[in-house]
Parts: sequence; structure tokens; C-alpha cells
Amino acid sequence: MTPPAGDIDDILRRAEGRLRAGDTAAAAALYRQAAKRRPDDPRVLRLGGMTAYITGKTAEAVRLLSRYVQVAPSDAGGWVNLGNARQALGQSAEAAAAFRAALPLAPGAAAIHYNLGNALRDCGDGESAIAAYRQALALQPAYPKALSNLGVALNDAGRVVEAVAVLERAVALDPGSADHHGNLATALQGLGRFDEAIAAHRRAIALAPERAIAHFNLGNALREAGRGEEAAGAFRAALRLQPDFAEAHANLGRALQAMGRPAEAMACYQAALAAEKPESSAYIHRNIMGCAVYRDDLDAADLRRLHQDFAARFGASGEREEERGRERGRIRIGYLSSDLRDHPVAGNMMPVIRDHDRAAFAIHLYSLGVRRDAVTDRLRALADGWHDVAGLSDEAIARQIRADGIDILVCLAGRFDDNRLSVCGRRAAPVQISLHDVATSGLAEMDYIIGDRWLLPRPDGEYFSERRLRLPQFYLADPPADLPPPPAVPRRGPPVFCCFNNPAKINATALGLWGRILAALPDARLVLKYLDAYASAELRRRVLAAIGGDGDRVEFITGRDDTARLLARYNDADIALDTFPFSGSTTSFQALAMGVPVVTWPWERMVGRWTAAMLHPLGLDELIAASADGYVAKAVAVARDVESWRRRRGEIREAVATSRLCRSPRWTRHLERLYRAVWRRHLASAR
Repeated sequence: MTPPAGDIDDILRRAEGRLRAGDTAAAAALYRQAAKRRPDDPRVLRLGGMTAYITGKTAEAVRLLSRYVQVAPSDAGGWVNLGNARQALGQSAEAAAAFRAALPLAPGAAAIHYNLGNALRDCGDGESAIAAYRQALALQPAYPKALSNLGVALNDAGRVVEAVAVLERAVALDPGSADHHGNLATALQGLGRFDEAIAAHRRAIALAPERAIAHFNLGNALREAGRGEEAAGAFRAALRLQPDFAEAHANLGRALQAMGRPAEAMACYQAALAAEKPESSAYIHRNIMGCAVYRDDLDAADLRRLHQDFAARFGASGEREEERGRERGRIRIGYLSSDLRDHPVAGNMMPVIRDHDRAAFAIHLYSLGVRRDAVTDRLRALADGWHDVAGLSDEAIARQIRADGIDILVCLAGRFDDNRLSVCGRRAAPVQISLHDVATSGLAEMDYIIGDRWLLPRPDGEYFSERRLRLPQFYLADPPADLPPPPAVPRRGPPVFCCFNNPAKINATALGLWGRILAALPDARLVLKYLDAYASAELRRRVLAAIGGDGDRVEFITGRDDTARLLARYNDADIALDTFPFSGSTTSFQALAMGVPVVTWPWERMVGRWTAAMLHPLGLDELIAASADGYVAKAVAVARDVESWRRRRGEIREAVATSRLCRSPRWTRHLERLYRAVWRRHLASAR
């Protein structure tokens, strides 16, 4: 016999009261009583769905609420509850559909538009999410959460200036929210306003000191600002709160690596692997690959094994699309990079993008970065298509590249910064090329790597999964527009060595040899500079301990210089000392452009040959050593003949300015010939 409705009404009233009081266990018990009596009653289904959702039984909540909206389709709250449950279950597209079903039933409810925006953002539909948040704010202008999430969506879309303005409004309306301060900090970071970003992150931590993510975000800002020791401290704070925080282990490794401690960094990456989660896996493994090229204690077999492990994890995850192997008009080139801003890679690529033959090639740029600046704006204006993809998954990026009909995808410096080699593992384009990387990707799906005869010599024992392509000369850059004039009178006095390379490249081997050079030249000095890295007392201590001797002979320059000021510092130096196994690239070019000789020791790896590949075409082979002893001997010999080298500075400057290093139209034509050749090869193989 069916119990009277009054019994059900009483049970439901008591259950809802228990829910309002936060007594979910009692509410769940009352739901079970009601379900035994009337399992199909809409009110019982609604109660069951809400109780299951609150108690974390999300799949059960979705099942019950889906039944509820079938029998009560005009209840906006039911659709909203279903949407929330689906969102919690990771079913973002289905959640968006539920919120859309609720909108006509409650058109003035700002919260539904807000929830819809969250679901759309999780689906990767940033523009629709922005529209939904704006609609929520049109209905309720003083809605801090909607402002904050709108700011995040704008930041993800590369509209960072707008994001900052919106997030400042969110903070003003709700200054007690750690989330709002953290979101604002991230956007400020994207504009390079590091001091303000760090202050905002610290405010977020003050409001929620127990949140590991807040300390992690502060660490990221400090690391980007070049404050490595402080960044390491912030990451360690995050790990004390959450020991299995894989990304915090990895970014602690990045901070240590930037301070020239690659072995400790690798230990952090291994700890990250132990705590690895699927969404962070590629990031951690790419950092391991990035760290490996700095290390002087790995042999060829170690490096091969490491790259093959990456390929085993992230390769063979996509398929060629047969219908795309067809002849068409312009060849579509896609450049994928996180560094389309004031960065060495953008400096190398700017003249290429500018000089591409647009009658033959359509150029699409896929930006993985969130920081924007004037260089970004220039590149965007030069492109046939610009795509902000930083907020998308690897698979979503690969789908977009396929949908855009890209014929040749060029991955720029894939192992570094926030680049994603793993996108290429999904076969995003019929032909895939590695450019401006310093070693193999390991991926079978990466068809080619480009260098020149010095970077990729024949024969060579270094392992490459890619087929090697060679340009007549690899390095390319526009002559610095703000190149300072040489000293009116040649420098006088004892020789001054310098190294303005990233300290991550300066290992114990290099420091030991620099100590030998200074010991052989009692009156010589060494000047070290890289952003603000040498503000670190720990870094200065490590350098002096490894070099030995008189610390007064080593000068550490701190502070961030613009390019003109950095270049002018070469007028106060005589000889640049290269690093190894990771040789200088942009730094060596800048030294040579200022007429300063660079002494190098190229190791038997692509990563070690960049400076040598510039010196050969300039006729400066005398600066290239073949051994550690040879490196010391050449540096000492140049220093003892320093007056002659000082007189040659104008000659070296002129040689660089008129060399192939600065002939971008010609260089670009050679690159386009390679693109045409590999595209013809692909078409032939597809027939």
C-alpha cells in the first residue's frame, strides 16, 4: 500500500531543513526513507540529486537530476543543479547544455550566465565564455566572481590589458577574496609587471596561507622576475602544504636550473614524476629534456635514452589525414611557440615572418604564451592568421591546426619555456619540423630538424629521430637597431673577460676553466651579467667558490637592462667567454655585433656548436677550441694579444653586419626552398 502523501511531505520538509542546517547525513537518511515510499516523485528525485551532489556522490546526482528535469522540465533550478553536477563530473559540454536549458526559464538570473561561462571556458570556448560572463555582469554589475572569471578568460585569450582592468574591479568589490588577488597577479605577470604581480600574490597568500596553489603562483612570478632563491622558497612552501604537488616540484627544478644547479633540478623533476598527474605529465617530461641539454655529466647514450623515453610517452598519439595530401595554392605554414614576444626566438623569427613570400606561403602563428608586448603586436600584424592557444589542451591545439589546414607545422624551440612538443606527437600537420631547438625531440612524428653544416655535421654520432635539413647558415637576426657606437678611443688597461649568458649554462666545468684563465692572467678581471640573476647571494657564492682565487676580480652586475644598455656593457669588456655544453646563441651574436671576440669550445652535440657556427662564416676559427686545455689556452692567448683585438673591434662589427647572419631575405628564401622540398616529398608519398 502506498503511504499517504502527507508522510512524504513531512519527510521532505524535514530533509530540506536538515540540508539548510548543513546536516547532510540526516538529509541523506530522510531521502532514503522518501525514495522507498515514492522513488519517482519529482520532489524526491530533486532531494536525492541535491543530497548526492552535496555529499560528493556526483555521478548519482547526475543520474537523479537527469530524471528530475525530465519530469519537471520547467524548473530552472533543476537544470542549474544538473549543470553544476555535470560540471563537477567534468562533463563541461553537457553542463553548458543544462545551463542553456535553464536560461529561458529564468532570463534575469545572472548566476546562470556565470555558470554557463564557467562551463564554456572549461570546454575551451573562450569567446563564448566571455560573452556569458558579460551577460551576467549586464544583469548584475557588482558581481565579483563573474568579473574575476571574465578576467581569467580575457587573459587566456591574450587580452591581458582588458583582463587587468576587469580583475582590478573584482578586487575592489571583494578585497577579501584570495582568488581575485591571485587572478589579478597572474594577469599582471602576463604584462611583465612583476613587482605588482608579486605584491598581489602575497596578498592572496595573506588571505589564504594554507593554499599551496597561492605559494606556487608566487613562485612562478618570482622565477619569471629572475628572483630564483625567493622563487625556490615559495615552491618549497607550496610543497610543505601539498607534498604531492607535481608542478611545484617541477617549477622548483626550473628555479634551481636557472641558478646553474642542473643536478638538483633533475632531482626535483624526478620527484615531480613520482607525484605525476596526467595533466602535468608532458610538462614534467619536457622540463627533464630541457634540463638535460645543460648538463655536462650526461653522455650520448644517456641523452638518446631520455629523448626516446619522451617519444614513447608522447608520440604516436595522432594520425595523418589522408585527404590532406593534395596539391593546393599557397603552402600553409604554422609556427607554434610560447615566445612570440620580446624573446630571442622572436628576434630570430621576426625577419623570417616579415620576409616570407606571401604569394607562395600563408603564415599562421600559434601562440602558447600569455605574455604580450610590442613584439607580439608586430608579429600578429605580419601573420595571415594569429591563434591564441595557450589555454587549450594539446589535443585541442592539434585539432585547431588540422582544422586550419596547416600543411607544415614548425615547432620553435620546443623543449624550452612553455612550448609543447607533445602537440607534435599528435600529428597536428602532415609535415612537422623542429626549428631553433638544440637537440632531437625524439618524436617519430617530428619529420625534420633544421640546422646547418656546423650544427648538424656529417658524419655525426648524435642521435636524431628527425631527418636533418641544412641551411647554408643557420643563425639569423636583424642587426641590432640600437647598437651602441664603439669607444671613440680603444680601451686600455688589463684585459676584461665577460659572460652575459644565462647562469643555467654556467656549470662547474666552465667555472673551473675560468678559474684557470684568471690564474694565468693575474691582472685580468671577469664580469658576469644576466638580467637580475646575480642579485642572488647563493649564486654569487657558488661562482666564487668554483672559480677560486681573489673574489675582487669577479664583478657581478645586477638589475635589468634594456637591449641598448646591455650592448653598451660590451664596450667595457674585451673577450666574451662561451659556455658549454650549452653554447651561447643570441648572447654570442650580440657580443660579436659589438666587435667582442667570443672564445668557444664546441662539444660533440648540436647544443654546443651555436657560437662556432657563427665564428666559422666570420673567419674567426682561431677562437674555436678543440678541448678544455685548448679553451684555456685560446682565452689566455687572446688576452695577451688584447691590444690587437681591441683594434679589430670595428672590423668584427662590420663583418657581422654584412654577413649571412644578417641577410634575412636571402636566408628566408633558403628556408622556403626547404619547405617546398619537404612538401613535394609529402605529396609524392601521399599519392
